[in-house]
Amino acid sequence: MPKTRALLIAFFGLVGAAAADAVAPPALKAVRVSRAPVLDGRLDDAAWSQAALFTAFRQVIPNPGTEPSERTELRIVYDERALYIGVLCLDREPGRICANTMAHDGGADEEHSSDDIVQVLLDPFLDKRNAYLFVVNPRGARRDGLAFGEHFSLDWDGIWDAKAEIRPDGWSCELEIPFRTISFKADLPSWGINVERYIPRRQETIRLAGIRRDAYFYNATEAASLEGLTGIRQGLGLTFRPYGTFSAGRDEVPGLSAQRKFDGGFDLYKNITPNFVGAFSYNTDFAQTEVDERRINLTRFPLYFPEKRTFFLEGSEIFNFAGSIGSETFSPFFSRRIGLLDGQPVPLAFGAKVFGKVGDMNISLLDVRTRDAGGMPGRNFAAGRIYQNIFAESKIGVIFTSGSPDGTKNTLAGLDWTYRTSRFYGDRNLSVIGWYVYNWNGLASGRHQGYGLKIDYPNDLWDINTSYGYYGDALAPGLGFLPRPGVQNYNLGISYQPRPEGGWLKELVRQFFMEMQFMFYWDLQGRLETRRVFTAPLNLRTESGEHIEFNIIPTRDVLPDVFEVAEGIVLPKGTYDFVNYGVQFSSALHRPWMVSAEWSFGPFYSGRYNNAELAFTYKFRGYATITLNTDFVRGRLPQGNFNENVYQLKADFFVSPNLGLMNYIQYDDVSRKLGWNMRLRWQISPGNEIYFVYSKNWERRWDPESRFFPLGERGVFKIQFSVRP
Repeated sequence: MPKTRALLIAFFGLVGAAAADAVAPPALKAVRVSRAPVLDGRLDDAAWSQAALFTAFRQVIPNPGTEPSERTELRIVYDERALYIGVLCLDREPGRICANTMAHDGGADEEHSSDDIVQVLLDPFLDKRNAYLFVVNPRGARRDGLAFGEHFSLDWDGIWDAKAEIRPDGWSCELEIPFRTISFKADLPSWGINVERYIPRRQETIRLAGIRRDAYFYNATEAASLEGLTGIRQGLGLTFRPYGTFSAGRDEVPGLSAQRKFDGGFDLYKNITPNFVGAFSYNTDFAQTEVDERRINLTRFPLYFPEKRTFFLEGSEIFNFAGSIGSETFSPFFSRRIGLLDGQPVPLAFGAKVFGKVGDMNISLLDVRTRDAGGMPGRNFAAGRIYQNIFAESKIGVIFTSGSPDGTKNTLAGLDWTYRTSRFYGDRNLSVIGWYVYNWNGLASGRHQGYGLKIDYPNDLWDINTSYGYYGDALAPGLGFLPRPGVQNYNLGISYQPRPEGGWLKELVRQFFMEMQFMFYWDLQGRLETRRVFTAPLNLRTESGEHIEFNIIPTRDVLPDVFEVAEGIVLPKGTYDFVNYGVQFSSALHRPWMVSAEWSFGPFYSGRYNNAELAFTYKFRGYATITLNTDFVRGRLPQGNFNENVYQLKADFFVSPNLGLMNYIQYDDVSRKLGWNMRLRWQISPGNEIYFVYSKNWERRWDPESRFFPLGERGVFKIQFSVRP
């Protein structure tokens, strides 16, 4: 460990480097109008003729600071009720505009999109750390979320609207963002704003501000200034969302009739201040939530599944502890531990929370009570997170949780601090994160604490990170996620990502990704448990958008006990050394069809294995998306052979971005269960929605009458309204 600490200290010393001033972002002015534009995506209302015209967009990728290949025009107006943003995306080849989805929050990742899109970032706090994100494509499909630094999250869903239209000279869109939907600081002279356009067929990114390759669009520090917003109001800041459900379901038990149930509840939101919200939910329902995907697990540790329930997602970004939100290594607060037991839902009696900003302080407090279910009495769960903004982009905070699904006393408290700058050596990104937690639980002996340090240099040419974590053997957070306690962990990742500057190579390759990652796990006495080295001697994205990769992964795993890698196949404890190989290919996201294939092969513990993942997607102009995914695993070990397979089919059909039918069919031959989940979503108007959800499951059996024996089915009809005086 001395070498590890020396490396961390040396890397940490980089923080002291001097930073230079960056080029000031542009300033924009919103124009107040007496009559709001009609939202139809056409930009032909009189209100837009009153707006100032902004055209000073510049290319970010592939050639920073240069003229974009296509002109983009931005207009911003407002009235006392809402902010309106109009964008005209001129295109000399309108027939090649990509508009493949109408799904809400669809077609997204943090680097690319399957469609032409316009992204709007709003920082109405001007704290340059967190911001709202609004995205629209040429079909009018919307996604929304929260942006913070290098990343974004689609966890937040606001009540807003957008329309778009494909024109003979390109496409245009209009966004309507009600002031009562967002939190804001009322006395600010300006807000932060940034607008980005992405043209997928060229992999071209065009942006208003932050036009360096190392400048992340989701970093509010890079935003321009939006001035002129005066006399705006949030109304009473009250949102009442009642809902009603009718459900019918049956289990396949002879003589048992279908069970029918009427139910209802409500969510109540109150803006205590324009940027601090209180919420209360009674008889909380999650009928419309998509089911989890099935995955094959060949490790000794549980898999991480993301939260999808709206009540827990709102304000969840504040719980980002030491950059751990969505972490598969450690999260001190993991909301899926509430209201779910062994993957089955536990009804919630009520939930209450407050979240938002008070000055430079960010707060999220949550208290939830579950009902009696499955022979288990109702439980109370509480969690809280507070952090204070310091310096230009940094913060220091605390976290606590109380409760456990099994009913035992379990409390956790922790402290973290983050130093982050996008001006390291003038224009580079750097973050340094430290954290400490302590867990009080029923374990009388052992080490209840955990702590760590992470240093990250995420930039376009060099992406380097290193981290150390200590997780005590008695660290067992009741509301957290920690798959591997009782270990020390060290990671070092180095990625060199050059972009060819000229010649024939530039015509073929957009960017190389030469990666090397080292991962070590030791027990608390310093004995090695796992060593994994990931290398990618070939990893590139082509000019047309295809991705090609070959990797080599030497691994040493010391099993402290026997390990059942598959049903009935048990590996004896001991030391195993093996080298895996991987080949990956995926076609460009913007095409109406997409194929991807990944093949991992080579030695595996005492034998060998092959893992093939295949996917095919076809998209028809946003009206239909059909995706077939398969995952095949074949293991050949002295202890026995195993075959594990997962099949997944998604078939989504849309009449418009507001009306869609989504189908998700899955089968795996480990559980031998076939499941079908169908969801009909109809957004009558923003905040007012109707859902019909139907699910049915079968088990594969060698039955003389049928190979698939029905296990049960359930249908739910749900209506939800939003009332905002």
